[in-house]
Amino acid sequence: MKNFKSINNLTGFILFGLSGMVYWLTMEPTVSFWDCAEFITAADKLQVGHQPGAPLFLMIGKLFSMLSGGDTAKVAYWINFSSVVFSAATVMFLYWTITLIAAKLYKQEKTTTDMLTIMATGIVGALAFTFSDTFWFSAVEAEVYALSLFFTSLVFWAILKWEAESNDRWLIIIAFIIGLSIGVHLLSLLAIPAVVLVYYFKKTEKPSVWGFIKAIGIAGIIWVTVQYVIIQYVVLLAAKSDLFLVNTLGFGFGYGAVIFLLILAATIAYAIHYSIKHRKYHLNLGMTCLTFVLFGFSAYFLIIIRANAKPSLNLSNPDNPFGLYGYLGRANYADTPLLYGQTFDAEQTGSKDTYTKYRKGKDKYETAGKGLSIEYDKNMLFPRTYSTRTDHVNFYKQWLNIADGQTPSFMQNLEFFTTYQMGFMYWRYFLWNFSGRQNDKHGQGSSTEGNWITGIKSIDALRLGNQDALPPSIVQNKGYNRFYGLPLILGIVGLLFLYRKNRNDAIVVTSLFFFTGLAIILYLNQDPLQVRERDYAYVGSFYAFAIFIGFSVFALREALSRISSPKLSLALATITGLLAAPAIMGFQGWDDHNRSGKTTALDWAKNYLNSCAPNAILFVTADNDTFPLWYAQEVEGIRTDIRVVNIQYLSDDAYINQMKAKLNKSAPLPITMAEEKYVNGVRDYLHYFDYGFKDSVELKDLLAVMTSDDKGDKLELSDGTYQNFLPSKKFKLSVDADQLVKNHTITDKEKDKVAPQMEWFYNKDVIFKSDLAMLDILANNNWERPVYFETNVPQDTYMGLDKYLYLEGYALRLLPFKTDPKDTRDKMERPNTDVMYHNMMHKFDYKGFQTAKYIDPESKRVAEGTWAISNVLTANLITEGKNNQAHNLLVKNIKEIPLRSSSIDDTLSRYQTIQHLYALNETNVANKLTADTLTFLDNELNYIASLEPEKLNYYGRDLQIAFYVLDNLYKMTADYGQHHLSKKINTRFKELQAKFS
Repeated sequence: MKNFKSINNLTGFILFGLSGMVYWLTMEPTVSFWDCAEFITAADKLQVGHQPGAPLFLMIGKLFSMLSGGDTAKVAYWINFSSVVFSAATVMFLYWTITLIAAKLYKQEKTTTDMLTIMATGIVGALAFTFSDTFWFSAVEAEVYALSLFFTSLVFWAILKWEAESNDRWLIIIAFIIGLSIGVHLLSLLAIPAVVLVYYFKKTEKPSVWGFIKAIGIAGIIWVTVQYVIIQYVVLLAAKSDLFLVNTLGFGFGYGAVIFLLILAATIAYAIHYSIKHRKYHLNLGMTCLTFVLFGFSAYFLIIIRANAKPSLNLSNPDNPFGLYGYLGRANYADTPLLYGQTFDAEQTGSKDTYTKYRKGKDKYETAGKGLSIEYDKNMLFPRTYSTRTDHVNFYKQWLNIADGQTPSFMQNLEFFTTYQMGFMYWRYFLWNFSGRQNDKHGQGSSTEGNWITGIKSIDALRLGNQDALPPSIVQNKGYNRFYGLPLILGIVGLLFLYRKNRNDAIVVTSLFFFTGLAIILYLNQDPLQVRERDYAYVGSFYAFAIFIGFSVFALREALSRISSPKLSLALATITGLLAAPAIMGFQGWDDHNRSGKTTALDWAKNYLNSCAPNAILFVTADNDTFPLWYAQEVEGIRTDIRVVNIQYLSDDAYINQMKAKLNKSAPLPITMAEEKYVNGVRDYLHYFDYGFKDSVELKDLLAVMTSDDKGDKLELSDGTYQNFLPSKKFKLSVDADQLVKNHTITDKEKDKVAPQMEWFYNKDVIFKSDLAMLDILANNNWERPVYFETNVPQDTYMGLDKYLYLEGYALRLLPFKTDPKDTRDKMERPNTDVMYHNMMHKFDYKGFQTAKYIDPESKRVAEGTWAISNVLTANLITEGKNNQAHNLLVKNIKEIPLRSSSIDDTLSRYQTIQHLYALNETNVANKLTADTLTFLDNELNYIASLEPEKLNYYGRDLQIAFYVLDNLYKMTADYGQHHLSKKINTRFKELQAKFS
């Protein structure tokens, strides 16, 4: 085949088009949940997102957003499409990477069959990765992982091109790609060991174990140089230079950093000049590579430039070198011990100052406190069970069977590392991609949520229990993907074959697999109960394994050639490889990766904003409950009169400053504190000290004391310093009913419901800066703007205001109504009925549930949450005698929101809906839903009953809910005269109870 190179290139482009078509057809057409919404928002207007930022991704995203032609509703579509393009390009470069490695297996002249084998190897490996679960997920949304892996694939392909051509220009290209990739994600840095090993094997005639170890050591030095010296310490030195010139010599901000960068550039330029003049080739190559890494890294100038422009989204405000250093170092994230640290039951014994923090003042840099290293009384090497959070501690104890009061031993610590961090948080994800997946549920250790499977029941039963009567929560879930372990087997076969034929390349690919997978597990040291699945972090290792899958074609062809002709053996090997990996992966995975028609995240954001009255203040927390709201407002201009306030970010002085400024149609928030009262390092937190107040204290008076600089309003500490404190937990806010009417908070008829003052008990022992800012807003708002809280937040977020919070949709409104001691309803059971009914009937849009081909777990959460609040509203409407409204609401919800149960938890909402249907004389619909719920619970409980006794510990809550629902369904159907159905439920109820007695 004389034109192999041209055909090989063409095949790569065909794979680009094929994979791109797959991703385009399954792409989400608008914003999705999690970080995607923030990335789209930041890219559209080149704003500053969360640490450590992704400036190059934002710039590329901005270019794609321009394809929307000014249609803001299409911005998300085109930025999502950028992931499609880069994912398809990754598949293309994976194909060329595999063929480069495969071509080396032939030392002599290649026959046409040999060349076709090389291409078949690349096609099978590339297509297997195309349909891999994790990569496919990232390929259809606007996240950094698609672009990041594209750069990783470029790096690995480029080093193989260098190996083939022995042209060091490829090394310079690699340096530039790595520098660019820093502006997206740091995944490409983990390809450095593989790059160094290729270099080592190329330059060494007789590789040795000691030589391999030295090569890995050199790779480690290069990685540390890029990860810490270039990414962080170059910025730190620029910051220190700026500190000296500003604070000592009186220059303006930024001059010192510029001078440092000029000196750095001059030093590198001189080194390059010296290397040329004295013919120091390796010095020249090293300095040139360093230059191109820095060129790529310069994308971060976008962050500091845009931070100085003060855009709407400007998290951490890194508008100076110290701010950028903290931003790159993820200063807002907690430190994790790696080699030595505390156990989960350790007590803090002290702390040490580690470094000085600086903030940008008006004319000089100011000290903003000290970095602290906390000391503990119990420590161990390689700490993996270190988190002191209560839920984490309970998880450690359950997972490792540790008794209360017992300190984890080193062996138990290692067990957590091997079984949870490696087994559950890596190998489980790996096997999702190449063996099979149980369902799309967020796994936390139970036998029915998010496990890996093979689809071979006898094998899966060894780990997960009986597989003969799988419940609907598994078999009806679109994430139930069975690959029967075939891609895994092919990968292992390909690995063994490559190791036998070319040990060096097998070691190189394995190193890429290790450092982009298990090495991340070692470095991250994750605590348990992650808020979402983290498989996206390890996609580089799945990329490497796809290379091994490709080489299974070579292995199969070699085996088959013993009994058939070369052409027939190649044909059979290729067909086997295609059917056993990409075909089955694509067929099984299409339904749960097909996001076409899905608009649930955007609909959720619109509905959330439309839960609020005009000009509202909405307090929210967490990424997933904030970013879609930002997208809706900043990109599509939806309800920009509402000020969305993320409470976590409210602890940052720059964010508070943003809240004090007008934003779109939202007026400044009524924060009265002067900036010097809350700058970073000042009043970060205040402790409670009982000052002996018997009665509640007016909120404005408390704020005056807590923000006072008078020593008389502070406590003297043991070191002689003075600190503000919280003198009382009994808060009071006086209320003027006439003002409420004037501001349209209530109608004139509701004046009698208003309390003369709101009184509540603050539910924390510490008041953080974010709490201080929130209290400032409440004290000085004077009810001029409606105040809302998110519903899905930790209890202490509400600061004890629960009895004054009323549901008006997806949000809780603060209303100063008189409280009835007899009213024991929780805030989530207490709607502002008429307003909430109007919102849900006339403002809420659920079309995304109808148009989506696949309802993902977050969308299911939204659907179930909607049913929960709808049931609350329906119950209250019935209680108030508004049966017509209750009926209308139920009809709308049944028609537009999914009603199928996907977990035992869901049956609680089903039971409440059934109750309302019977109350509204919708007997036929109620009977059908009752029968469906009974069947669902019957199947679920039969499955749980078939499990081994030790596995039942995970199902205690499920069993309680299931039997509670069945018992109530039995009584309810009897009460409404459905005796046949009631008898059927009771009979099955008793049979199921007997199985667990």
